[in-house]
Amino acid sequence: MAEATPAAPDRGLLRNRAFLAIWSAQILSQVAANAVTSALIILVAEITHSNTSSSLLILLAVLPAVLFGIAGGVIVDRTDRRLVLVVTNTLRAATIIPLLLFGTSLTVAYLVNFMVATVTIFFVPAESATLPAIVPKRNLLVANSLFTFTFNGAFLVGFIILAPIVVSLYGYELLWVIIAFMFSIASLLCSTLPPAPQPEKPLDVHVAGEVAGMAVAQTRAGMSEAFHYLRSTPLVTWSLVYIALTYTLVAIAGALAPGFVREVLKVGERNVVILVGPAGIGVVAGLGFLNVVGARWRRPNAIGTGLVVACAALVALAAARPFAALFTSVGSPGLGGAFPIFAAIVSITAFFFGISYAFVTVPAMTLLQEELRDDIRGRVFGVLNMLVSVFSLLPLVIVGPVADVWGVAPVFVAAAIVVGGVWIRSRNARERGIRPSTLVTE
Repeated sequence: MAEATPAAPDRGLLRNRAFLAIWSAQILSQVAANAVTSALIILVAEITHSNTSSSLLILLAVLPAVLFGIAGGVIVDRTDRRLVLVVTNTLRAATIIPLLLFGTSLTVAYLVNFMVATVTIFFVPAESATLPAIVPKRNLLVANSLFTFTFNGAFLVGFIILAPIVVSLYGYELLWVIIAFMFSIASLLCSTLPPAPQPEKPLDVHVAGEVAGMAVAQTRAGMSEAFHYLRSTPLVTWSLVYIALTYTLVAIAGALAPGFVREVLKVGERNVVILVGPAGIGVVAGLGFLNVVGARWRRPNAIGTGLVVACAALVALAAARPFAALFTSVGSPGLGGAFPIFAAIVSITAFFFGISYAFVTVPAMTLLQEELRDDIRGRVFGVLNMLVSVFSLLPLVIVGPVADVWGVAPVFVAAAIVVGGVWIRSRNARERGIRPSTLVTE
């Protein structure tokens, strides 16, 4: 695609007040959410020095989606999506209050993490389902690219810059205040969105005593309809699997990152930026690459390349530990003179891992946005949220104890095997199920 091609859609989006409102709200809320995660991971790692404890923290963020993910999508399709966005951001701001009132104990960290994740169950499908309703289809790909770009830029700002700097210089309390303020502003921005279309099947809550039973019945019906739809659309199904897989890899990497820098690079947990910083930059670079060469690169090829690069990066990270052990200087702290070399290798590997995330997630998410019917978007994104959670649940239960006993290398090897298996299993679907004319960008 020529460099000037996306200019008109971009200008059109930047004149769309509704898009600017939800985009700004996304930036604020994602920066805040990533800052919460970063601060809590550092806090738990400093308290326990345990991969298992870090895995448990991430696990508590995943569990609500397993329990309530489909219900969240059904409720979004049956209610005012604008109201859902406003309420969820307000509630996420409120969940920060326990950190201010009761300190930064391990119990409070786990509780707040679970509460934020539970509220997010409703926010994610509402935001994803709202975007196609306020953005013309011709601009949808650009809008998704901007959302994904700022999603990962928010990761850099929140996870790598805001949380570590504020915690190091001023402590956790000021960070909690900043985060609550950002969620609150995001809620106000969402309140300016145009009213959502009236749901065809509103959630019936007239009789208070029947609300729970009706919610269960409607959730079952929504699940059945969503899974029936997915069985008839393998293109959408594989896109869900790709996105769920990449999100799971990010969750595992986030849980093990503090232990990785401590175990492999022999430095403190707050130096996790050596790993996550280049990964975030890699995501941004991957998004830029897709926008430049998109017209000459089919989406299935981009996804397949991303899976291969992710597999190679995971193998390289696994190999870092035994090689680091060989170069560790006896009688000297850490890796001694070998540290700059290993830090550079780890950073470069993380950079390519970030690129692979962009190559897989952006084409797959765009396919979802284009292919889904409006009346079922919330439910399918609810299924996506559940898939991310289910895919993550067992690994997160296992990876912490495995890493504590045998180190991080076996975990990364196992993840590489899974990614390779998905690449092989879905190869025919990528070649036959995705239309040959479908490109990464248009």
